[in-house]
Amino acid sequence: MSLSLTGRFGAALACLAILPSLLAADVETHRAEGQRIAAEARSLAPKTSSTNAAVLKVRNHRGVRSEIPVSIRTSVGNGLWHTDYVSGDGLLYRVLRSPHAPSQYQTGRVNGAAPQPAINLLVPFAGSDFWLVDLGLDFFHWPEQRLLKKEQRRGEACFVLESATLRPAPGGYSRVVTWLDQDTLGIVCAEAYDTRGQLMKVFEPKRFQKVNGQWRLKEMEIRNEQTDSRTSLIFDVEVQ
Repeated sequence: MSLSLTGRFGAALACLAILPSLLAADVETHRAEGQRIAAEARSLAPKTSSTNAAVLKVRNHRGVRSEIPVSIRTSVGNGLWHTDYVSGDGLLYRVLRSPHAPSQYQTGRVNGAAPQPAINLLVPFAGSDFWLVDLGLDFFHWPEQRLLKKEQRRGEACFVLESATLRPAPGGYSRVVTWLDQDTLGIVCAEAYDTRGQLMKVFEPKRFQKVNGQWRLKEMEIRNEQTDSRTSLIFDVEVQ
């Protein structure tokens, strides 16, 4: 009996000895999967140029509601694309995107001087909850990408991807957790956390509309959980 107990004790010690290496291998596997998923998400470029009319419906932290008409113009070429977000009063935010590098940002005014590189990426677009940096999905380019798990979210089978940066901008995001549809890699939900690790914003597509046989995003919402404000971006039917 004593030998049997000794043998069991030794087997338990052996398992404990290899446990750290097994955990390390599991962490590396999840990181590799996260990097793969993020790279695929970065490569999802629009196939054609387009123009959309839309409206921003804002409810600020005081409960005051407002609506701002906007147009969204995407130009595609040579594997790169840029999107112009233009408010009704002529404010222009431009996001230049590539699968291989973080987004570049410019600001200006329609019919004014050429847009200039943006200095502050945490400025709201037209008084909404969408910051300039929210429009570029830069977190997919952050160095830390990790697959946390796979689970159902809003009826869709999702990858749950954690993106993190060691050098967050003051007042910005340090970590973003994104639920991505496993088939399309479309964003089902995203949660952005501040530099203290507190939940700051939640992004969710809300409605889709079938246009020319294809499902297109009709409405998306971003909520600031710390200020209790929210903004919905509602698209009209695409204009070719």
